[in-house]
Amino acid sequence: MCFRSLYKRKLRTFLTILGVIIGTACIVTMISLGLAVSARFDGMIDDMGDVTIINVYGGNQYMAPAVAGGGASARNQPTVLDDNMITQFNRIPGVVAATAIVSTYGYFKSGKYSITGCQILGISPSAMEALGYAPSQGRLLEMGDKSAAIVGRNFEAQFYKMDNRTYYSERYEQAMQGIEIEPLIDVMSDRINMSLDYRLVYSYESAEENTTLPKIQKLNVMGVLESKDYNADSSIFMDITVVQQMIKDEQKRQQAENESYGYYSGNQNQNRNTGYDRVLVKCKDLDNVRSVSEAIQELGFYAEFPTQYLDSLQSMTQGLQAMLGAVGAVSMLVAAIGIANTMVMSVVERTREIGVMKVIGAKLSDIRKIFLTEAAIIGAFGGCAGVGLSLLLSFLLNNSQLELFQMFLGGMDSGGEKISLITSWLCGAAIGFSAFVGLFSGYFPARRAMKLSALNAIRADM
Repeated sequence: MCFRSLYKRKLRTFLTILGVIIGTACIVTMISLGLAVSARFDGMIDDMGDVTIINVYGGNQYMAPAVAGGGASARNQPTVLDDNMITQFNRIPGVVAATAIVSTYGYFKSGKYSITGCQILGISPSAMEALGYAPSQGRLLEMGDKSAAIVGRNFEAQFYKMDNRTYYSERYEQAMQGIEIEPLIDVMSDRINMSLDYRLVYSYESAEENTTLPKIQKLNVMGVLESKDYNADSSIFMDITVVQQMIKDEQKRQQAENESYGYYSGNQNQNRNTGYDRVLVKCKDLDNVRSVSEAIQELGFYAEFPTQYLDSLQSMTQGLQAMLGAVGAVSMLVAAIGIANTMVMSVVERTREIGVMKVIGAKLSDIRKIFLTEAAIIGAFGGCAGVGLSLLLSFLLNNSQLELFQMFLGGMDSGGEKISLITSWLCGAAIGFSAFVGLFSGYFPARRAMKLSALNAIRADM
């Protein structure tokens, strides 16, 4: 009876279902855009490595508060990253560990293979495990490791045989792309020489008589780190005191060499603020990162964490999604009004039919079921067709080259990833919601049909 009644009024039924189709397609498409953006953010966060680490930078005591964006309280605070300040960082609620980082670049040579520049990071051995570093081979740094080093996963890939035409390791580029490469040396057992002077790997022939030779020391590799992030995978880690001493020795050598040429630079560090250039702060979880960062900025430092730039993009895309979702909701509201209007007109046109059904013994619940079922059919059919239309729109969005759709990604390059993401649960929820809208819209017309007097309904057309 329901299908026959809907088929009898084909044009009205089609137009009503069309309204549901448009409303459902709008809502599903808008939600799919948001799901795609959320998936993109999740992917970006995964690529960032450990998102619970905050980088704190020191510098000129007059510039740091301005950069940090702190208020009057920040301007009155010291801005030197020293051990006392690190102790304060460790007392901030939500902080697991804080450690200074000293960085420099070194040159490495093992037999006929060389690395022409690799970052050396000085770190407190006691903080490595707390910061999330884990060895895939060997062990982490321990207190008292004066000449030991822990290397990143891609350290060995930077070795290559130098010649007059090669100045970059193709092996390293392949390793960064995840391509398996044949190792040239065993970093755990082969001898590796290290120096902060580039002449370790380049020829000494151009050196003049009064040029001091570079200080060379053996690199004792105690472990290889598991993959963590780009910076860690390509660097080596040593005790911070060892790296600081290496830097001082190299500065003295350079100063002595400059003086041998007649260039007197004096004490270059006498006017510099003491302290570290960078400190790593490890938070308990991602929820603590922003509050810890704000507390550090109040102390007058510039704090940077991986997800801070994503927050503004995410807020912008969420606002855009809410606006477009509101448009879809309005479309669905119009569709609901259309269903209600169709059912009301159906009750009016079928008044005599309703009276006959009551006279021959139809229950009130049966009459209500008839009209509710018709409304649910309109909603469900419209929902199914709307999901189909949204799938088509999603396909067009994902395969189009129009720059207009990039705004849904918050200004991020799509990089071949999906702009619209429709999941199975979204399809099921959309169809169920459309059917519910149909039932809700048909409820009051069904109640009206139930309340009609059987005698007056039969006389309506007489």
